[in-house]
Amino acid sequence: MSEKIVTGFIAVAALLTGLQVSHAKPAISDGFEAKSIDTSIWSLRNMPNRRHWMDKSHKRSGNKSLAIRVKGYDIDKRCNCQVSEIREASKTRIKFGEEVWYSFSFLVKGRGGITSDTRWQIASWKQETDGSPYLAQRFDNGVFHITLESGKSRVLIATAAGKPEGFISAMSKGLMSQFGFLSQKDKYDGDDDITLAYGEHPILPNPQKGWVDMMYHIKGGLNDDGFIEIFANGNFVARATGTIGIKDFSGPTQYFRFGHNRAAMPGTATLYFDNFKRGSKRIDVEKRD
Repeated sequence: MSEKIVTGFIAVAALLTGLQVSHAKPAISDGFEAKSIDTSIWSLRNMPNRRHWMDKSHKRSGNKSLAIRVKGYDIDKRCNCQVSEIREASKTRIKFGEEVWYSFSFLVKGRGGITSDTRWQIASWKQETDGSPYLAQRFDNGVFHITLESGKSRVLIATAAGKPEGFISAMSKGLMSQFGFLSQKDKYDGDDDITLAYGEHPILPNPQKGWVDMMYHIKGGLNDDGFIEIFANGNFVARATGTIGIKDFSGPTQYFRFGHNRAAMPGTATLYFDNFKRGSKRIDVEKRD
């Protein structure tokens, strides 16, 4: 993949030209101001009892956010892992390959212990498959980073660790050993067709130091026709193009999920989730005062 890194900093306007907007389902949003989770938007299938609440002490805006907690002794026997998350409800899901925008704010308090496998997803987009999500926010070893799946290969897109020059240099040379926080390192085999381009702010904010406002422009594609654009705290971070998705899946739709999905490890952590929006156009999800 090293020859497909676009070096230097790329203007957002140049990256956005030529993209065609498809017709997603009507825009949806949730500021988590109600007394309980809105089950017309969210599925609680993978949310254990007493692991979520509407929190008044941590909020990005309004009066509340959704808090989701995981504890070290929580074990989901189906995967021998720790899962505490919400998912887009079945009737709100869109087709994989449909162009869509998402935005949301999140904050991390606490962290897990160090184990032999520190796999820890804190948000992701998933096809109907038992495999990995095709786009994921991860918190392996306490470092916020974003990955995508390109067929059977995993690609690191952005990270909150390091400095811009060092990150882009390591990525362009394929030096994945520089990123010691990654789990499942064998998946980063370079056997992908992803092209990456970066903005002036390619390093992600640290969600343990304050609220992070994320915005994503997404289109999965298995024929070299996928793309992902990532913005954090109003700054363009990165764009990926190429084959984006897992080729073996059982149904046509995809879904977004937010919360903890991690290898079994000690430690308690809480995610705070606010200002969720999804739409077919950027204006549907942009932050407005």
